[in-house]
Formats: sequence, structure tokens, C-alpha cells
Amino acid sequence: MKAVVFDLDNTLAGIGEGMIQKDLLLLRKLEESGRAIAVCSGKTTDYLCGFVRQTGLKHPVLLGENGAVIQIGTKLPPKQFYRLPYSERAAESIALLRKELDRILPHLWYQPNLAGLTPFPAKPEDFDTIAKCLEDNKERTEDILIYLHEDSFDIVPAGIDKGQGLKYMGEVLDIPPENITAVGDGVNDYPMFRYAGFSIGIGVKEPDKVDINLSTLTEALEYLLSGKA
Repeated sequence: MKAVVFDLDNTLAGIGEGMIQKDLLLLRKLEESGRAIAVCSGKTTDYLCGFVRQTGLKHPVLLGENGAVIQIGTKLPPKQFYRLPYSERAAESIALLRKELDRILPHLWYQPNLAGLTPFPAKPEDFDTIAKCLEDNKERTEDILIYLHEDSFDIVPAGIDKGQGLKYMGEVLDIPPENITAVGDGVNDYPMFRYAGFSIGIGVKEPDKVDINLSTLTEALEYLLSGKA
């Protein structure tokens, strides 16, 4: 394997948390073994910069907003930066959904995306309000994808997902899919599981979606370092 791509939340670390020291040392060792290390998340690339800088990785690749935005390294502004294209209709639908959500939840906080829309409900009942808004505007969801997370919704243009992000990364780095391993825990990781030559789940609820399903990141890193993947 030439590259290993990790999801962030509940894979590399808990939501809003840092990596545990043992995993951090194993991750650095994995990079030292010659693999390119990438982080692919629903979070923005600037958020990922702050997280990945603390890992001590030398040459990380960051894929933010579910693969929509890609950059090489953690320096800002990045020397290599890419944004996947999407349809004008998807952009219009996302803008109208934002307008409607602003109307019904005027104090809702949004992740500062370059593509898509990521609202973070402040209260449990806000999840239901957002879900109802999306259902009431179903005609505007035909050209977008919606992922429900523990702390947020990801509303992204159709055709953009983590699998497409990995594909573009592979083209930039000249790494074919059979030489990429994907590691993640959630439904929005499924596209990168399908694209990558090998996939490792961290407590994935549908084990048939991955080649191997493990309980912890530590187990996944040890498995990768063993040379089995």
C-alpha cells in the first residue's frame, strides 16, 4: 500500500478530541514506513490543518468537506489546493436550503464550508427541525446528498463524496486505487471504502462494507504496520 486515508471523527480521534499518544506514535511510524498519510473528513481543510499539525506528520494530505476540497500539506495558503466541481443546480439547492434553515433556526451555526452546507444543531430538538425542513423541501434534495452525524448534518452536492476525493487525490499523487487503504467508521466513509483497494472499518455497523472490521484505531494501525494490508 502506498497511501492510507483515515476518517477523522471517531476514527483518528473522538469528536473534538486529540489522538491518544500510543496511536499518534503508531501513525508517525506508519508514515515513516513509506506510506502517504491522508485525512478525509466532513470537516473543512483549515480545521484539518489545526488537527494534523499536532500529529507531527511530515507530508499529510487533507481532504475536507467529504472529499470536495483537497490540499497537500498543512501550510496556509496551501501550495497545492483543489476543489471538485459540482452542478449549478446543486449550488442553488444548497443556497435555498440555507435560506430556509436561517428562517426557522436563525441562530443555527454552520461550518464555514467552501462547498455544501454543514449545520450543527444546538439542541436535540433542532435535529428534528432540520430533518423536517429537508423533508418539506424534498424537491430540493434530488441533486444533493445528506449525511446525519452525531453532532451535525452534511449536505453536499451529488457526485461529490469521499470516494471521488480519493480518486482525485490518487490522480494528483499518481497512486492507483489498488494501492490505497481507507480507514473509517461511518456511512459517509462507504464511498471511500468502495474506491480503495483495501478498507478497514473501526466498529462499522455494516461489516460487509469493509474488508476487515476492527474495534479500535490502535488495532487498525498495528494491522497496517504488520504488512497484512
